[in-house]
Amino acid sequence: MKVYKKIKFGWIALAIVAITPMSCKKQLESEYRSNLGPEYFLTASGLQAGLNASYATTRFFWGSEGFTSSQVAGTDEVIRGGDGGLDFHNYTNITPQNGTIQSIWDNSYVPINNLNGILELGPQANVDAAVKTQLLGEAKFLRGFYYFLLVQNFGNVPLKLAYNNKPSTEDLRSPKKDVYNAIIKDLTESVAQLGNIQAGQSKGRASKAAALHLLAKVYLAKAWDVDARDGDGTADFTKAYETAVGLINGKTTYGVDLEANFADVFREGNEYGKESLFVADRNTDPTYSESGYNNTTAPAGGNKENRLNCYWVSFYTLTRNVNEGIPGAPAVTTQMAARDQVSGRPYRRYRPTPYTYATFSNRDNDARYDGTFQKAWIMNLPSTQDNNVQTTTPAFTTTRNGVAVVPVKGVDTAIYMPGREVTVAERQRFKGVIIAPSQYNTEWFPTMTKHMDKTKQHYNDASDRPILLMRLGEVYLIAAEAAFKLGRSADAANMINVLRSRAAFRTTNTPAQNSASVLGNQISSADITLNFILEERTRELFGEMNRWLDLKRTGTLISRAVLYNEMAAPNIKDFHVLRPIPSASQLDLLTNRDQFPQNPGY
Repeated sequence: MKVYKKIKFGWIALAIVAITPMSCKKQLESEYRSNLGPEYFLTASGLQAGLNASYATTRFFWGSEGFTSSQVAGTDEVIRGGDGGLDFHNYTNITPQNGTIQSIWDNSYVPINNLNGILELGPQANVDAAVKTQLLGEAKFLRGFYYFLLVQNFGNVPLKLAYNNKPSTEDLRSPKKDVYNAIIKDLTESVAQLGNIQAGQSKGRASKAAALHLLAKVYLAKAWDVDARDGDGTADFTKAYETAVGLINGKTTYGVDLEANFADVFREGNEYGKESLFVADRNTDPTYSESGYNNTTAPAGGNKENRLNCYWVSFYTLTRNVNEGIPGAPAVTTQMAARDQVSGRPYRRYRPTPYTYATFSNRDNDARYDGTFQKAWIMNLPSTQDNNVQTTTPAFTTTRNGVAVVPVKGVDTAIYMPGREVTVAERQRFKGVIIAPSQYNTEWFPTMTKHMDKTKQHYNDASDRPILLMRLGEVYLIAAEAAFKLGRSADAANMINVLRSRAAFRTTNTPAQNSASVLGNQISSADITLNFILEERTRELFGEMNRWLDLKRTGTLISRAVLYNEMAAPNIKDFHVLRPIPSASQLDLLTNRDQFPQNPGY
C-alpha cells in the first residue's frame, strides 16, 4: 500500500553540497557526485523525483530511535525502560556534538534545498498545468513542514528560500518571527494549490487537509511564542482556531473523518484510513522499505529503519515466578511467553510514567487506555522456533488453589496486566500470571501498541507500516487549545467532547452501554484548564511523538518534567527548551562564527 520508492538520483548529492557549509576544496570534491544540474527540475521527472526524495527524508526522523527519543523522552509521559540511551531521558548529553540533534538539522536542510529548487525552477517546467500546481503545492507544504520542525527545535534558524548550488562558509540565523511567517505563507499557498484526498490516494502525499492541519498547528505554536507572535497572540490563536474548525467543518469535502472506534485509528492495515491526514510512507517490498529483513538479502536501512514496533515493547519473555502472589504455592521461576510476531521484539526503550497511567482515568467509560496498551499476552507455549517464534520453549505450570494448572496455548492468557491492583482471589482464579501496577518496573510494563506490526516477515524485523504523522483527531485538540487561550472554554469543551464521545465506544458494548458511556465521559467548560488539555492530549495522542514539542510550545516542559519524570528532574534546565545548534555540520564550518550564536546554555 506504500507508494513512494527510495530515490537514488545523483542530484540529491548536489543538494547536500548546496546546503552543507564546506571548509575546503577537498571536502567539496569528496561530496560532489552528480552530473545532473538544476535544469533537472525543469522536467516532469525531475520535479517528481525531487518531491519523492523530500518525502523520503521523513524516514530519517519518524521510526528512528534517536529522533523518537528526542520527541518523547524527558517529558511527563515517558521514562526509560530497561535499555537504550540516556541522553534525552536525563538531559545529560544533549550537546552540539549529539548525533540526533545534528540529524534533525542536516536532514531538514537537505530537502529544503531540493524544495527550493522545485519552487524556483518548477514554474518554468514543461508540465501539465494542473499537475504542476499540485506538485508545487506539495513542495510548499514540505518546505513549511521541515522549517516548522527546525524552528520548534532550534528557535532562530537560517531561512533559505532560494535554491543554492554553491557551497558557502558563512551563514546567519533569522528571527523566529520571519521563519514562522515564511512557513505560514508556504502553507497558505499550498492549501490553495493542493487537491482534496481521493479514495485510494496515498496519505504519504500532501493534501489540502494535511496542509490545513499543519497550518493550524503552526499558528498555535506561533501564538504561544512571545518572540514570534503578532501582538499578544490573540490574532494567531484566532487563526489557529478558525483554521482547525474550518478543516473539521469541511471534513466531508476534504475527504476525511474521525474513525468511529478509537482502536481503529492505529489498526494495522488502516494507515490510510479516513482519520489519517499525512504519513511517513513505507513499502512492504524490502528493496524499497529502507529497512533490512532477517530472511532477505535486502540491506538494512540503518537510521531509516522503522523500529517503532520494538521501542515500546516490554520484556514479556523474561522469567518470573508464575505463582507470585499466591499464598502457599511453590516458587516456580520460568518463561511465560516466547518472543513472537504478535507481541514483538522487546527493545524496552520507553515506558509510561506513573502520570501517564493515572491520566488514563475513567476507564469504564473511556476506551482509550485499552486502545493504547496491550493488557493480555495469549499463551504461545509450547513453541517451536521458526520465522514467527524466536525459541523452542515448553509450557509452564501454575498452582492455583493447590491445583496444578497448565494454560491452554492459543486460548488462555499467560500474562495479564489489567492496569489496576488485584486481590489474591483474582490471582487464584486466573490460570496465568497477573502483573499489577505496583509490580511494574523497567522491564515489566504494558506495551504501547499503536505502532505494532504483526504481519512483518520475521519476529525480529523492523516495521514496514506507514507512520501516521497527522490525523484529524489532533485537529480537535488544536482547536480546543486555541479556544482555551482565547477565553472560549465552552468551545474548547465542545471540541474535546467530540473525541471523548468517540472514546466511549467499544465494539463489545451494546448501543445502550455505549450511549451511557458517552454521557459518563463528557466534560464541561469548568473542566477546561491547560493541564486538562495536556492530559487530554496524553489520552488521545500518547506515543505519537508529539509530547516534547507540546510541552515546549505551552511553556510547561520544565515544570511537568520536574513534577512527573524522576530521571529528567535532577538535570533539566530552562535552556533545554531549545536544542543546541550542531557543531560538526554547522558551527565548526563557519568563517563568520561570531555572527552565528549558539543557543543559550550550550
